[in-house]
Amino acid sequence: MKNEYLVSEEAKEMLAELSEKMDELLVEGRTYHSEVNIDEHGSSRDGIYFYENGVLHDFNNFGKYAKEEIREHIESINRFNFIKLLTFFPVYSKIKFTFKKGELIQAEKFSIPMLLESVKSKVIKRLMLFVDNDQVLHKAEVLLHFKKEGNEIGMFVDSTYYYDNKISSYDDTANKEDILSIYHQLDGKIETLYFICENDTIQAQSYPAFEEHGLQLLTVSQIESDPEYKKRKEASEECKKLRNDFFNSLGKPDEHIIYLSLGGLGDHSWPEDSTLHNSCKMRVIYTPESTVLMTDGLSDIYRYSDDDEHLEHNGIGAEFYMEFHSTVPYEIIHKHFAVALINSVSQMAIGHGDFKSLMENLRVTFVEFSEENIELWVTSENNPNQDLSSFLVSEDFIEDESFGVLLGIESKTVHQKLQLNLEEILLISIKPVVKKWLSKDQLRSDNNEEAKQHIIKEFKDSGSWNLVPLTYHSK
Repeated sequence: MKNEYLVSEEAKEMLAELSEKMDELLVEGRTYHSEVNIDEHGSSRDGIYFYENGVLHDFNNFGKYAKEEIREHIESINRFNFIKLLTFFPVYSKIKFTFKKGELIQAEKFSIPMLLESVKSKVIKRLMLFVDNDQVLHKAEVLLHFKKEGNEIGMFVDSTYYYDNKISSYDDTANKEDILSIYHQLDGKIETLYFICENDTIQAQSYPAFEEHGLQLLTVSQIESDPEYKKRKEASEECKKLRNDFFNSLGKPDEHIIYLSLGGLGDHSWPEDSTLHNSCKMRVIYTPESTVLMTDGLSDIYRYSDDDEHLEHNGIGAEFYMEFHSTVPYEIIHKHFAVALINSVSQMAIGHGDFKSLMENLRVTFVEFSEENIELWVTSENNPNQDLSSFLVSEDFIEDESFGVLLGIESKTVHQKLQLNLEEILLISIKPVVKKWLSKDQLRSDNNEEAKQHIIKEFKDSGSWNLVPLTYHSK
């Protein structure tokens, strides 16, 4: 098979060497396949499968053989490092490997029609795993929009599956990797993709159209959804609109969005927990006299009804922020230690479980962090934010290797509450306090209300209120 990606002398040499070594593992009369997706992080693949006399064999289909025999045979091929050949293919490709005894390994890059067929098979296969025994899946519709989110591509999805006497809707779809391959093969020029799977066929439309790849011009603006899904989606959209209106009422939001990179050990998911797009964000807002750095998504609608069965809550009921003196350009603030600190406060609040009630009772609360508590690799830019020493002066703020912040100090600019569509949420400021207050008879006391009130009075008397400088260093 002619392959434009395996024509160099280096590729031919590797292909011949790998084919010779793999041949020892193959059985005459069997045609083996493996499908592999490549992205910027590496590759992912399904297991090896093969056909013999037209019969599929894989980890769940054994034909006339014993289960252990087929699984051991497939696993021996899985362990073989044939994916070294991926180095010759472009990122965001999907490659189909074919192996036959006595022949060179074949590696074919999926075309867009091939990718759509792969999407179809996985959509149907996935949904059949969740369907009731008395239901038959008749068709599936998916409408998705692509959006650049920092260094990543977000996908916003509506999908509906039609059974005998019901429909079920979701905000995700199977086979994210294949859909991203379609996006990148079209050089990111596709904005919307729609496809319908019915009668074992798939038909697709896009905006703009790519008829040479089988994508007709989009004529669908929305698809049918089940009532519960539609209600939750409409609530989600209204929540985001109201929050965005609020940002604009404060001042001018920067056009850049800070996308957070969560998912590490110990991280808590934000309410709109999606694997297809990033709902963990911060916004930079320029007011007439200050710069506000605020979370944008902690008050999102919960994605799953298990978290909010009766649709009563705007996420955790709060958003957190730091407010800086004067104007701080985005180019500076998105790398600032404050981004990492606000994220850590947010993670603490989510982990608490009912932080809104706590703040409503206390109004202002005290939290301590050690430098090791603050995860600096928190944005999607694959670069760390500045560390604690760039912000706080150690001899002024650090006591017993930790520093303290007060949450909830009043702002002259940002109201302490915001009415969203389901509930009134809290807007909670964050401000460091000097170490003279970090003692057992002050903020570290079980009864620290008097200390908090003294600090708040000092801040207000000085005119700083909740405002913080770009850095507490003198230069």
